[in-house]
Amino acid sequence: MEVGDVKGFFAVITDKSTVMQAFHRKLKDQFYWILTFPCFLHGVNIIISEICSFLWLKKTTTKTTRIVTFFNNSHYWGGQLKEKAARQDVKCSLKKNCKSCWYALILQASG
Repeated sequence: MEVGDVKGFFAVITDKSTVMQAFHRKLKDQFYWILTFPCFLHGVNIIISEICSFLWLKKTTTKTTRIVTFFNNSHYWGGQLKEKAARQDVKCSLKKNCKSCWYALILQASG
């Protein structure tokens, strides 16, 4: 394993794959002072992807995406919804899930 000059390093963050876990072990063996951490967001991504694999959640996400798409694509009904939201002092807007390397489902849930 060739890393180069690591005198200025004190921590390394990577994803949690098996290859990176092996890299962490080798790095710690060679450079004992370096702290190694798995990426927290990668762990959250794995948890969300497992939750999203449940059939009932897939169905719910599909239905909510259809509703959000309707309002976002409709000039009239989207405008009506925005006016109602403004009258009730709602600051967020409708967002839908999209396929990405990071699960964008959190956008839909956070509103």
